[in-house]
Amino acid sequence: MAVDDELEFIEMLKEYFELRGYEIHVASKAVQGIELINNKNPDIAILDLKMPGISGDEILGLLKSKQPKTKVIFVTAFDDAGKTKARMLNAGAYAYLDKPLNSLKVLEDVISKAYSGKSLKEDL
Repeated sequence: MAVDDELEFIEMLKEYFELRGYEIHVASKAVQGIELINNKNPDIAILDLKMPGISGDEILGLLKSKQPKTKVIFVTAFDDAGKTKARMLNAGAYAYLDKPLNSLKVLEDVISKAYSGKSLKEDL
């Protein structure tokens, strides 16, 4: 699943991953994303950090309390010299990628590692 308030970005994610055989549910509002969490039990959640209403870090907390096995990947343009990235990774996020992505292949590679159970650190 993917939750991002940038409609163009989530539509691009949906198209890209469906063409590659992934089942992906998207939401442009955090509240819709929470409904997806409750109804779909996602293996992986792609989240934006800064959204109107409920932020991505609040969704991370909800996911970790309800479905701790869900791997959370942040894809965000928010930059504060790595402080938030470190905080999200320490809070249980699997990965934190900066927008704009050079290619969705980068995200696909992270997702493949998440599905395989590999840590991103194993390849560093």
